Amino acid sequence: MTAPERAPLGAALALLMSVVSLTGTISPALMAATVALLSLLIGLAWPTLLELPSPGGTRLVVAGTGILGALVTVLAPERFTPISGVVMVCAAGVFASFVHEMLRSERRELTESLTGTVAGVFVVGIAACWVIAQTGAVAADAGMLVTAISAGLAGTLLLNTTPLPTAVRFLVSTLVGTAVTAVLAVTLAGIAPLFAVGAGLVTAIGASSAHLLVGSSLVAKEPVPSLAVAAVPVATVGVVAHLLVLLLA
Repeated sequence: MTAPERAPLGAALALLMSVVSLTGTISPALMAATVALLSLLIGLAWPTLLELPSPGGTRLVVAGTGILGALVTVLAPERFTPISGVVMVCAAGVFASFVHEMLRSERRELTESLTGTVAGVFVVGIAACWVIAQTGAVAADAGMLVTAISAGLAGTLLLNTTPLPTAVRFLVSTLVGTAVTAVLAVTLAGIAPLFAVGAGLVTAIGASSAHLLVGSSLVAKEPVPSLAVAAVPVATVGVVAHLLVLLLA
């Protein structure tokens, strides 16, 4: 799977976030299901992308952490907040990463395997911030802000894998993503233009940077690793969406 073939998947996942954000009161639950899907894709592809020595255990730990994080954000009891639940899930994922390494019969590349698995745990863990952002936006009657962010993310990812020089591609995708987010944030969510541009810029730069980072792997263009290259930028921008909803909603 080449880079241009990968682009529609990342953009499609971001557009799915946009559609889910428009579903009203059921949107947090649907967003949690979408985050679980992201976690499955990343969990499946992560050990192959990083060429880790124990892929089965890493897949289980990473995907399980992401799915549990998504569930906690919608099912968290009143005694702790959803964000506290995500922190606890990430901590459990780190613990599971150590257990995974201790149970391995093959002892080679322990450090690489542990650090790679922990990195995957935090990537899928912060994806749950999409659910928290959507919940907060619905409560503040500002669901369109999440729509604007995810649509700008889709525009960024669609252009970020075009066959252009890296610097030009980064610049073009950032400009387009910023413009899409800003226009929709102003027209749909009523955000002040200056803040809307800032939100778009943070979203686009975050997505482009994440895409360039995971796409730099030597195996990134192979079919299974490319799933992570598409899904990781969507997952990581969840924390941006949560922050922007807190500040602007």
